[in-house]
Amino acid sequence: MSQANKRSSFRLNLQIPLSALFKIIGIKNKAADTKHSKIMIRDISSGGIRIHTPLNLPIDMNLLLEFTFHLFHQEIKVLGVLTRKTMLKPSLYEYGIEFSIADPIIEQQLTSHLILLGARLKHNNMLASCSFCSDEDMKDIFSTTYEIT
Repeated sequence: MSQANKRSSFRLNLQIPLSALFKIIGIKNKAADTKHSKIMIRDISSGGIRIHTPLNLPIDMNLLLEFTFHLFHQEIKVLGVLTRKTMLKPSLYEYGIEFSIADPIIEQQLTSHLILLGARLKHNNMLASCSFCSDEDMKDIFSTTYEIT
């Protein structure tokens, strides 16, 4: 028996992940400000992302996260919350993130960029105008071994 797909947004699975920065800006409804860490975005929609990181984030602490990445030379900054966590192997975790976008204009911009990205990725695996992971980014991401608790 297959699970019903709960997603309501157009979703792009990325052959080459996007490189992004994230930081914790809230813990249990209190302001926080951690340093930025690099992550890989494996898929993306206007409703959220699926990321890979070596960071072991606590799923039960009601974290509010800020994500920053580039699409078509434009910096995209969105907030999100953890919805699920899977350990893929020791020191590699996958997280489902649901975006919290209060401004409908920003959500529409993100949706437009993602539709354009989907069309362009049919011809190329990556675009210079977007923050796709380089070998150096991958090395940076996987060299991060600390835990946030």
